[in-house]
Amino acid sequence: MKRIMIVAFVLLFITAGLALVPDGRAYACSCVEANAQEKLKTSTAVFTGKVVKKGGTQIFSPDRLRAYTFDVDTAWKGVSSKRMTVMGNDAGSESCGIQLEKDQSYLIFAYQNKMDNKLHTNLCSGNISVNQAGDALKLLGAGKAVSQDDFGEADYGRSWSFYFIIYGGVILMLILVSGWIWRRKKRA
Repeated sequence: MKRIMIVAFVLLFITAGLALVPDGRAYACSCVEANAQEKLKTSTAVFTGKVVKKGGTQIFSPDRLRAYTFDVDTAWKGVSSKRMTVMGNDAGSESCGIQLEKDQSYLIFAYQNKMDNKLHTNLCSGNISVNQAGDALKLLGAGKAVSQDDFGEADYGRSWSFYFIIYGGVILMLILVSGWIWRRKKRA
């Protein structure tokens, strides 16, 4: 039984290790040029906001996603809260990734991802620092100023895959410990 337990733990660690290793796929980023009005039509949410929280890269995501939480100033489309969380591709620019800085304000164009039902953005979305967005803001026209009184706070929980991995690991550990205890009682 001791060998089975050791083999099970080794397999568990190998499997967990393989989940953390990138799969080696390479992508090239090629964006279609569009102005701010065209991006407004194709985006799910368009707003200006300050990055108030920059989450860590999700290690179990094949797209290297990072959650950015914004304090929204002005909205043109799809804003449901004063605080909006948008998932950004955190890979390099060659893979359409973006890196936004905390405490900086941006004009954000985001789309609804059908897989996780969250807002996502990337390099091709057309996000730009508010300091450099003068022409785009003129094309968009007057947006709606957003205040806390306009909305309730939205709850953006973790994805199902996070809970699946955590609960799966806990259940596996319970099975292994139960088997070990049962085996010890059987010997006694």
